[in-house]
Parts: sequence; C-alpha cells; structure tokens
Amino acid sequence: MDRRSLLLLTAAGLAGGCAPPGTSTGPGSSVDVQLAEPVQRTSPMVTAEHYFAEQLAELTDGRYRLTVMPGGVLGDDNRVTEMVRTGQVAFCKTLMANLTAYDKRLGVASLPYAFASREQCLQSLDGDLGKRCAAILAEHGLVVLTYFYGGDRSIYNRIRPIRTPADLKGLRIRVPQNIVSIDMINILGADAVPMATNDIMSALQQKLVDGAENSIVFYVTEQHLPYAPHYSWTRHQHAVDALMVSQKWLNEQPSGVRDAIVEAGRLAGEEELRLWAAATDQKTDLASRQGGLLEEVDLAAFRAALAPVIRSHRGTFGDLAALLPDGG
Repeated sequence: MDRRSLLLLTAAGLAGGCAPPGTSTGPGSSVDVQLAEPVQRTSPMVTAEHYFAEQLAELTDGRYRLTVMPGGVLGDDNRVTEMVRTGQVAFCKTLMANLTAYDKRLGVASLPYAFASREQCLQSLDGDLGKRCAAILAEHGLVVLTYFYGGDRSIYNRIRPIRTPADLKGLRIRVPQNIVSIDMINILGADAVPMATNDIMSALQQKLVDGAENSIVFYVTEQHLPYAPHYSWTRHQHAVDALMVSQKWLNEQPSGVRDAIVEAGRLAGEEELRLWAAATDQKTDLASRQGGLLEEVDLAAFRAALAPVIRSHRGTFGDLAALLPDGG
C-alpha cells in the first residue's frame, strides 16, 4: 500500500463518526483555519504549506482559507501539537522526534544512521513504518496527512571544525527535546542542550550554545551561519516531519471537505519533496558563498561512536524498530 492509500484510509476511518451539531458549513459560507509552523517563512517546508493552502482552497471552491503561521508565532512544536490535538488549531507540522511525548516509539526515525540514504528513508515512510507511525498518532487525535522530508542532519558550531567525535568534546550543542538526540550528542563528548526550534537563534547570538545540528537548508534559511560558521557533514539523522490535522476538527467538517483536505495533503507532500531537493543544492552553494566552512568528517568514526545509542534505545521503539531498513 502506498502512502496516499495509507493516509486516505487513516483519515477516512478517523473521520467516519458523527460530526457534532452546528459544525458543518452552510452554502456560501467560508472557513478560516491556521497551520502552525516553527521554522521561518523562507523554508521550503513553508512554501509547501502555502501550496497546501492553495490546493485546499481550490478543492473546496474557495470555502476553506488556510493561513500558514511560520516562525513559531503560535508556539513551539510541543505547544502547537497539543493545540491541534485538542482542536484549538486545525493544522500543524511537527518534527517526528518531538512527538515522543505521545508515544516513545515515534522517535524511531531519529536513531542515528537509521537510514542509509534519502531514498531509503522515503521508502520507509511510504511503507509499514510510515503506516504504523500514522496509526499511533491517530490514537492521540492527530491525523497524518503526509510526511515532509527534512534532509540529513549535521552538526555546526562557532568554535572549530568537527572531523571526528573527539572534536566535539566540551561543546554545547542544541538538540531537539527528545532523549535520543540528547544521548547522541552527549555520547559524542559534547553537552546536549535541548530547546525549542524557535529559541535556537537567540541562544546562538547570546552564546548560550556553541552550535546545533540540523540540515543545511535549515542552517541557511534560519540564518545560523554567521553565528556558527563550521558546518560538518556528519549526516547522523534523516529528519522526518508530519503534516497533521486535528481529528476533533476534521470530524466536524463535511465528508467532501475531509476528502479535499486529504488530497491537498498528498499533493503538498509531493511538492515538498521537490522543493527540498532543489533547496538542498541551492543552500549548500549559498552557505559556501556566505563564508560557511563546510567540512567532510570521518563517517566510520561517527557511526562507531553512535552504535551504543542504537543498542540502548532499540527496546524503547519496540515493534517499530523492526521496521527500520536494517531491522533496527
């Protein structure tokens, strides 16, 4: 079963209950909704979300008007995801590693070197791994419309080039608020500093952290390069985000609109992949031209150093670990 079929079935099954009275839209009326997004408006993910809004408007003959709210203006990942779960906001896009508050197994894709390539990651999302993650989120009132690919994550800092794990010793590195990322940076000899996405810039400016880890696209679009010019291609994770809609809110919409939302989500997922691939090349070139010091690393040394993280967390992810390409 491909990702489109999976998500259509998931959304249809969840939305099959009776909608609460007074929530359907009448002839000629319009519905204004928001999509919460922690990254800046220059990200290709935000561009894909605007495309999602355009498709939703087109598929509903202009009756549904979606406004993308980037830059964390509605709150960080944890806050806005809970707002979507309770129906206060209709849509959000959240890093999968930040969804472990609902179920620890959802952090499975954040295991270091879980995927050998972009293609392997996407195949897993299209297959059983993506299906199981969507089913778990459905149990918590969050309907996955599509997965966004956030690129391979690497480490950047303001102090020195990072070529081996030993070079990280003593550095303070920001990480997402999940235990795998924290353990991963700590075992490399740095000090992990968990914080929300929209707090990274100020932490870099005030030198509360020496660096962070993320994709080259994020690094450039969030304008972190001037504060942390050393970007080292550790490629330790492939980032996966989920574009989600509130089950509570979705159940209140007419069935035709629910179908339109699912279709708009599918189209947005395809557009995001195209945009991200183009942006990766563009931002890598731009980073070099802006003075970024891009360094290759000893990947074998990083893989060896991070092997204990995989072993120690494998049990946390249970049946989902077995769905990774190498069986966890």
